[in-house]
Amino acid sequence: MRIITVEEHFQHPEVVARVEQLAGPPPVPPEALTGFLQAFSLDPDATGRLGGNRLAHMDRVGIDIQVVSHGNGSPSDLDHPDAVGLCRRVNDDLAAQIAENPHRFRGFATLPLVDPVAAGDELRRCVDELGFVGALISGSYRGLFLDDERFDPILTAAEAVDLPIYVHPGIPPGPVLAQYYAGTWPPAAQLMFAGPAFGWHAEAGLHIVRLILSGALDRHPRLKLLSGHWGELAAFYLERFDETLSLVPTGLERAPGDYYRQQVWITPSGMYNHNQLRFMTAELGADRILHSEDFPYLVREDVAEFLQQSGLSQTDIDAIAHRNAEALLRI
Repeated sequence: MRIITVEEHFQHPEVVARVEQLAGPPPVPPEALTGFLQAFSLDPDATGRLGGNRLAHMDRVGIDIQVVSHGNGSPSDLDHPDAVGLCRRVNDDLAAQIAENPHRFRGFATLPLVDPVAAGDELRRCVDELGFVGALISGSYRGLFLDDERFDPILTAAEAVDLPIYVHPGIPPGPVLAQYYAGTWPPAAQLMFAGPAFGWHAEAGLHIVRLILSGALDRHPRLKLLSGHWGELAAFYLERFDETLSLVPTGLERAPGDYYRQQVWITPSGMYNHNQLRFMTAELGADRILHSEDFPYLVREDVAEFLQQSGLSQTDIDAIAHRNAEALLRI
């Protein structure tokens, strides 16, 4: 069975170090960040390059192609003019590494949200010159989401190249983190609660819903979006959205759930739960799901077995394993 996974990451060490210098101290106590990072044991070889231990893992678990994007420490949401050059450096490095194993890797562009016009230009360059298959955005930028009109050049560029934007989670802004996720629990638990335990999934789901409610998908009816972690909670509420929002004026041309089913694709991001897979297949259809592992933050040995043991038809398994990615990303 051919397998393509689409939420897989690397980190450019020099760019990450520069981002840390320019971004200043994180909005969490140092002990929280230390405890949080200690929970993840990342292999430096697999994290920093597309080869070596990463390829060995792919061969072992049956992954034919990874679609790779920059992970933690990305310059995408850096509030500094240098973000433009740093994103370009990340993209050029990723393209060079892909060229060493062109049959095993594809890339998502890293875009500088500080300058939406430059970000749109960079997406076009990455697709036209580097052969990338879309872009990935992590979290919000200074509390703003892609529905803000300042980011319209990015949505326009994504629509023009006819490739998706992967709306990836990011740590919520400091005020939100303090108000919603602080409590009597230890600082490291606060950051985990605000991040992969719950918070960043809620925020990433809100990101998609905001794009729908703002009318951005009416302005960009051919825009394609990817949402990880089974649709970041929002995909489980489509019926509720339609039922409740129909009671008030929205100004939308379609029901909220229709936008989701027509312009959003989802991935598991390594959350290999058969109940969630079956629900999402019934709710959205197998043709709206792409496979993913979330490497190197999650390293799964059952990438193939998860689909093979799902109880889905072979047609649906093949769609999720590779056919949907081939069609959506033109692989």
